[in-house]
Amino acid sequence: MNRDTSHMFLPVKLTSTAGRDVIVVASVEDAARELLTEWPDDGGDKFYEAVKACLDCLHQTGEPDSARMAFVQAAWEVGIEIDQ
Repeated sequence: MNRDTSHMFLPVKLTSTAGRDVIVVASVEDAARELLTEWPDDGGDKFYEAVKACLDCLHQTGEPDSARMAFVQAAWEVGIEIDQ
């Protein structure tokens, strides 16, 4: 079985807000899952921009690198530590 890599991007390592867990996000699907299920604050402008960037990419109207950058900016917005 071949894995679809069309939505992959350079991995982003997040440190949980509790500072204990490290989460690696390496695709648009991973980013969307984190944003929609685990995000600590879903009210910021960067959060909404990141969700839209992920959806655009999944619907073939956006680029994975754009979704990655929007995801990183959303993390900065809520104070999540990242290692790019």
